[in-house]
Amino acid sequence: MPISHENKLQLLRDIIQNQAAENHMTTDEAAQIERLVSSLATDPTLQPKVQQTLDLIQQKHQLNHDPFEQNDVEQWLNVLSLE
Repeated sequence: MPISHENKLQLLRDIIQNQAAENHMTTDEAAQIERLVSSLATDPTLQPKVQQTLDLIQQKHQLNHDPFEQNDVEQWLNVLSLE
């Protein structure tokens, strides 16, 4: 059974919040972020602001597999919580 976009967003929020708190990103977390963002990016029901945030996450993630900056994570979590 496929998971809903709400569940995917919650999982994405949990992963980026966790890796920011631990200042560490595992290979599995990096792969999961990539899969979630790719899957959510094709969802036409998401708000434009959420789509833009997913694009930002994907850009930062493709450029660097280090943990995300705390400021970025806080901004993203605020937007992703709107959905």
